[in-house]
Amino acid sequence: MAVNIANDSPKYRNSLICCSPSVEATSRTSTSSTSGGVSVDEGYDSNCIPKSVANKKLKIHSSATKEEIEKAIQQCKELVLNSEQCSDERKWFVRYLVELRLRLEDLKENNGKARDRVSIKGHHFEQQTNPSNRKQYCDHCSGVIWSIVQGSYICNDCGYLCHYKCVDHICRVCAHVVMTEKGSFEMSICPEKGLAAQDYKCAECQTALTFKDSWNEPRLCDYTGLYFCATCHWNDLMATPARVIHNWDWEKRYVSRLAFQMLNLSWARPYIDIETINPRLFNFIAELEWVHRMRKDLEWMRRYLCACVDGTALLSPLFVQFGDVNKKYSMSHLQAIQDGTLERQLMELTETCRSHITSCDRCSGKGYLCEICKNNEVLYPFDSGALMCDKCNSMYHRRCWLRKGEKCLKCVRLEERKKTVDDVQVETVALEYDIDKFVN
Repeated sequence: MAVNIANDSPKYRNSLICCSPSVEATSRTSTSSTSGGVSVDEGYDSNCIPKSVANKKLKIHSSATKEEIEKAIQQCKELVLNSEQCSDERKWFVRYLVELRLRLEDLKENNGKARDRVSIKGHHFEQQTNPSNRKQYCDHCSGVIWSIVQGSYICNDCGYLCHYKCVDHICRVCAHVVMTEKGSFEMSICPEKGLAAQDYKCAECQTALTFKDSWNEPRLCDYTGLYFCATCHWNDLMATPARVIHNWDWEKRYVSRLAFQMLNLSWARPYIDIETINPRLFNFIAELEWVHRMRKDLEWMRRYLCACVDGTALLSPLFVQFGDVNKKYSMSHLQAIQDGTLERQLMELTETCRSHITSCDRCSGKGYLCEICKNNEVLYPFDSGALMCDKCNSMYHRRCWLRKGEKCLKCVRLEERKKTVDDVQVETVALEYDIDKFVN
C-alpha cells in the first residue's frame, strides 16, 4: 500500500522511480529531508525575499506568546524605517509586519485555542472544515492530506494547501502577492540560468539537487527557467504566456507548483500587450487580427453607449473587457481566440450594439455625413466602409476618399484659412514698419 501511495504522490509522478519495494524507504527519506529541514526565513528565490532579509532572525513560531509577537512587531517597525524607500527589503518588511499584526489579532481572538486563520508569507490560511472528496496533497511536503485524521489549511488567495503541522514551515510566498507586485507575466521563453547560478539548490526550499539520486532529480520549470526539487515541482502541465505570444505555441509543458499557481491565478488578468511585445503576431494569426480590429470598433461604440441612458444596459462584462483603451489581453482571451469561441461572442456583441446605435435617436444623431458625396447616409467610426481623418475626425466613404486623392476637404480649408491669416499678419507688420519710418 505504501508503494502505491508513493507512486500516486505528485512528488514521484513522471519521475525515474519505479514501482519497487525500495521506493518506500526512499520516499520516506526524501520527504523527511525536504519538508522538515527548512525554516520559514530560508528558501524561495531572491526575487521575492532579499538575501539581506534572510540573515535577520525574525521567525515567529506558532507557540509564540503575545509579548514575543509584540516585540517582533516593534523590531519590524524599526527595520521598515531604517530600510531604503521603495526597496525590496522595505516591501518584505511591510508584508511581514502585516502578517505579525494579523497573527497578534488571531492570538487575541483565539485565547490560546487552535487557530482557525493563519497569516504567513503573504498567505491568508483558513482551516478546512469541509474538505472536498478528491484526494489532496500538501504543497509543502507533497504528502497526502488525510482529512479524517489530519487538520489542513488552505490559502484563500492562491489555493495553497498544507497540513496543520506544516503551516509554520512553508517557504513559498503567496502567488497572489507575487503576481500583484509584479503585475505582468514572464515574457522570456524559459529564461534558464543553470544549476550553477542556483548553487545546485532548489529555487524554493533550498534543498541540494543532484543527478545521482533519482528521487532528488532537478526539475526545470518552463515558465521561470529555474530548477526545483520533486517536492516543489510536481510536473504540472501549463501553456506558458511567452511561448504563446512569441510563437503562438499552446503546447503544455512542465512548470513548478509556484508557476502553476501564479498562472492559474492570473489566467484571466489582462497583462499582455501584444502591440508592444510582438506586433507581428497579428500578421500571422488572422483570428487575433480580427479580434484586435473589433476592439477598436468596441472602443468607439463605448463612447456612444456610455452617453445613452438605454445603451448602458448593453455594457456587458465582455464589452467592458474589450472596450477598454489599454488594449491588453489575458491568457483566457487568447485561449478563447485559439478555440474560436471568442470570435462568435464578439460578433454577436458588436451586432447588438450596432443595431442599438443605428436605431436610437440619441445615438444616431451623433453620426457623420460624407462631405464629398453629401448624401443622407449616416456614417459611424466603426463602419467598415467609412474612413475617419486622423487630424480633424471628419468621416468619409472609403470610395469617396480614394476618389478625392485621399485628401480631407476640411483639412484643406483649414490650411487655406491659416495661410490667409498668416498673409494678413505679414501685411499688417509691414504696414506698421512703414508708418514708423515716416513718423521718425
